[in-house]
Formats: sequence, C-alpha cells, structure tokens
Amino acid sequence: MKISIFGMGYVGVVSAACLLRDGHEITGVDPVGEKIDDLANGRTPIQEPKVAEMLSAGHQAGRLHATTQPSEALDGCQMVWVCVGTPSLHDGGINTASVEAAARQIGACLRDATDPPLFVLRSTCLPGTTQRLIIPCLEESSGLKVGKDLDVVFHPEFLREGTAVHDFDNPPKIVAGEVRPGAADRLMSIYEQYQAPRHRLELGEAEMVKYCDNLFHAVKVTFANEVGAIARTVGVDARRVADVFCSDTKLNISTYYLRPGFAFGGSCLPKDLRAILRYASLAPVRVPMLDAIMESNELQVETLTARLLAHRPKSVGMVGLAFKPDTDDMRESPYVKVAKRLIGEGITLRIYDPGVHPDRLIGSNKEAVQAALRHLEALLVTSLECLDDCDVIVINHRAVDAARITGWQAAGIHVIDLVGIAGVARPSDRYEGIAW
Repeated sequence: MKISIFGMGYVGVVSAACLLRDGHEITGVDPVGEKIDDLANGRTPIQEPKVAEMLSAGHQAGRLHATTQPSEALDGCQMVWVCVGTPSLHDGGINTASVEAAARQIGACLRDATDPPLFVLRSTCLPGTTQRLIIPCLEESSGLKVGKDLDVVFHPEFLREGTAVHDFDNPPKIVAGEVRPGAADRLMSIYEQYQAPRHRLELGEAEMVKYCDNLFHAVKVTFANEVGAIARTVGVDARRVADVFCSDTKLNISTYYLRPGFAFGGSCLPKDLRAILRYASLAPVRVPMLDAIMESNELQVETLTARLLAHRPKSVGMVGLAFKPDTDDMRESPYVKVAKRLIGEGITLRIYDPGVHPDRLIGSNKEAVQAALRHLEALLVTSLECLDDCDVIVINHRAVDAARITGWQAAGIHVIDLVGIAGVARPSDRYEGIAW
C-alpha cells in the first residue's frame, strides 16, 4: 500500500521503518530539509535500535521516498498518517498548530481528488480535538465532507523510546477511532498479521485511551516512588516489597478497581490510607499523591450528591447501602455518606439493600451506621417496587436489570447508574452513569 507520513519525528520515522519492512511504499513528509535529505539517502534522522537498517533496506528496494512538498506525497497515496508533534504550551495545554497545518495542507491537495486517501491521525490529541479542530480544517481546505467523501481515523501509538520497533511489532492493542463505522477498514488491513486486541471506538474515546494510558503510567511511577520513600524510613527494601506486590496479578496488576465507579469505602482502605499518611507525616516523608487520594474520594461523594440535588427531587431511591454488594458492612460506606447528606437536605429517602438487616447489625458496623443514619429501619424497603414512586433512583449495587431501569424511565423516574447495568441504551432519556 502507498502510505505517506507527515512528520518525520520519532513516531513518524519508526512507523515508516516498520511499514517499509512490512512491504509498503512509504513517502516521508517534513518541512525540515535535513530530515528529508537523510531519508532520501536511506539514512535515519533519529536514533532507535533497528530503524537505520530497516530504512536502508526500504531505500535500496526503492520503496522509501521523502519530500518537503505535500502534493508530491499525496499523488497516488492510499493512506496518509499524520505524526506531527503536539508539544506543551506555557499554560500546560497542547499546541495543535502543526496538526492543524498538516490537515490544511493535505486538504488543499485533495480538492480535486476523486479517490482521497484515508486520513489517519497519530499525533496525541486531547479528547474532542479531531472532531472539533482537525476535521473542520480538513473539510474547509478540501471542500470534501468527512464521513461522506473522505474518512478520518484517530489511531494512537503506544511506542516507547528504546523499544519502539518491538512495540510496533507487538502492540498491547490496536485502537482506531472512527468518524463512521467501517472508516478504519483500510487501516486495519495493514495489521492482519499482527497479534493484538483490536478496538474500534468513537473519535473522542480513542483520543482518551492514549491519555488514559500515559496518566496511569505516571501514577504507577509516582506510587512506586512514594511507597519506596515510606519503606526506606524504616529500613524496608521497597524492591522486595515491589516484587511481591507485582507478583499478584489477580488484584494488584489486573483490571480490578480500574473501571469508573463510585468512591471507595469499607473497613480497610480508608483506615489503612489514613494510617500510612499519619506515619509519613511523622517520619517525615512527603507523599503528595497518596495524600490527595482521600480528598479525591470525598469529592466523588460531593459530586454525586450535587448531581442528585440538581434534579430537585422530593424523594430519592437507593439500590444498595453497604459499601459493596453481598455484605452488610456499612463502615465508611460512601453510600451512607450520600444518604446522610440527602436526608440533611430534607429529601425523603428509600433504600433497598437485601443484605442489610438492622436487627442483625453488631459492633462497630452497627455503631457506624447508627451514628450516620439513626432511623435506618424507617429508610429500608423490602422490594424494588417500593422505589417506583421516587423522583430519582441511584443504583449503587447490581441488584437491578435493564428491564427494571427501562420501566422506571417510562414512569418518568430519573436513574443514575453507578455500576453500569448491561443492556441499557446509552445515552437515553432519564438515564445517566457515573462517568457517561
């Protein structure tokens, strides 16, 4: 396939080398003459293992071209990859000037195109950038309508410097954000021999995936360093602790606790977090990320309460009160906190939790819920039908199904789903989730 790549920086050059190796014909485009001279002579403008050899081989095979002129690159091109930089601005935002310029240049060259190439954006962009900025640039300069005359795909890269070729050949996932279903067909065809999960998403979702990955990598590095700092104060070898921590792939290094939901609670997490923060303050060790966790957790409670109150309900139903399903443990349950705040606002509250029986509560669990909700017996109901006349219902546990939610919607009840019940159309009237 004839593929042109705009932006001969790190991502662009590595992509060009790997695609050449796979047998494609590549034209590199960049305004910097030195980079184009290197590529035109089969040399690499960056240093990365294996790239020089693959570029040289592609050049000798006559499949590597380079130019500073977009029109030359787009002649007969079937796919164009935009890999230009999106550096930081002084205020922390990203500079999309190069991406917008590339889109306009490409669009101008496609004005008379009868079979325009697939436009693939690889530059890291904030969610909404492709739809809000890049597509308008492309349509205005080309006179074409994206989704009708021209297809656009956002295709994030997951390359690490020093192992980029290995990462290209062994991707953790292949992600394509499509402007319309099927837009990425041509792109996906070049990965037929690659072994990796494939995900077709909406544009904004694909853009967010890239940030989700990098944010989590930053969190992991910071977490490990802060834990290491605490361990060092008592002479504990944090490397050995990390070995054990990372050996747990059932809970620690896994998908558990990584899906959007509500605040954490229970008898362990809040208590242990407070204990380690107190210890760190006395050591003294600064752990700003760990220190911010409780504040962020409390913000979840405040935000949900505000969302509920925004509907101006006279009555609210809650499905679930214990901090997690299949238990009656309400110690530091975030749902108890929400319930207490709603009662304080004068709202009638009805709670369905088949696992909670006031007459069976004992010890600190009983003391905790009585301190927050003195008349728990009067709040609990025996069936989901008892919530049918509420103005708003918030789902904390998976104790309902899609049919029940649909029935509540039809009755004019607004539903806020914190767990993501399967089968409910999204977006839909009178239904919203914690993160959708």
